[in-house]
Amino acid sequence: MGLSYSKLFKTTPNSSNPSCNAYSPTEYSSVPTAKNLPLHPFYNLKCLTKWSPTAKTFPLLRLPFFALLEVFKSLDPIELFILSQCSRKIANCVHIGGTKKWKLSVDVGHKQIIINNTYRLLIIETPQKPSWKYDEKLKTFFLECQFSRNNKLEFQQVLSKVQAAFKCPVSSFAYTGWGDSDECWFSVIKHISQNQAQPLESLGLRGWLKTEDLEWVFQDAKVTRIISIRTITSRLFRPDLMMFKSCEFIELNYSWLSINDLNDFMEEWKAGNLPSLRYMGIGSDVFHSDDLILGFKKDEMKQLGVRRRLVIDENLSVDCTGGVDIQSDNGTKATMQMNREVPDRFELFVWII
Repeated sequence: MGLSYSKLFKTTPNSSNPSCNAYSPTEYSSVPTAKNLPLHPFYNLKCLTKWSPTAKTFPLLRLPFFALLEVFKSLDPIELFILSQCSRKIANCVHIGGTKKWKLSVDVGHKQIIINNTYRLLIIETPQKPSWKYDEKLKTFFLECQFSRNNKLEFQQVLSKVQAAFKCPVSSFAYTGWGDSDECWFSVIKHISQNQAQPLESLGLRGWLKTEDLEWVFQDAKVTRIISIRTITSRLFRPDLMMFKSCEFIELNYSWLSINDLNDFMEEWKAGNLPSLRYMGIGSDVFHSDDLILGFKKDEMKQLGVRRRLVIDENLSVDCTGGVDIQSDNGTKATMQMNREVPDRFELFVWII
């Protein structure tokens, strides 16, 4: 961090290990940079970082526009977000202060919003007075909010503030919850789908989910790249695989898809109608031994112990350990594999040479 004067914090002098605390809403009105803008009491900031005990306030908002952008380049996303909540002027231009495109990921199960795969905003429920705390070493911004029966609205409000600051859509959504039913995940993904034009790049769901909620997601939440669903639902779960035809990675466990369903999908792949697909894994309890996929029986697609790795990207890869090699009409090579698990699991590996 090069521009210490760009932070609107007071320091604690006469300390061998000085810490930096935020101004209270009443104190903030006297800071030149704040321009007397009121702070919502929700933002009771605590910043754990290294600053000089002689730091002085600086009239940040009086800087010319391009000079202000240079200041923004020295700040990390969390610091930019803090500033965006202090001033409308900063809020309107903070999104162009980054050196690269902003990217938001939402993990409802862990109550966190991730910025550019590195910086986290973590929501923690507490009986205490609401407050913020930023741990710069962990690159994590802790939002402590009071226990509420309407936690889904709380999460949506925080997400809306982050999106308003960085002017970018949510690209990744994840939820894990094997305990009691949590309606927060569905409320948040519905909010995202209805309030942004861009589709999600990835969607990951794990846990006990209501069938009607999952059906809504498949119909209305658009996903362009990765979809991974490992869930047990209240009713039979049998989605139309062609809804995922634009995806690169498809994973569905505990579905009620039949081999005939997979055969229809594989016929589309063989005809070259699924050019983006690299991997598909489908688990089901209703795969019958005599049914065929592209003319092959289950036993012909079994594992053989010969391991090959399919790399989807730098963060995602899967292992192929046997199966039968096939080829599409346009010459694309792939392997179909049937794993003897509970439930049975069909896998398709598409090899791009």
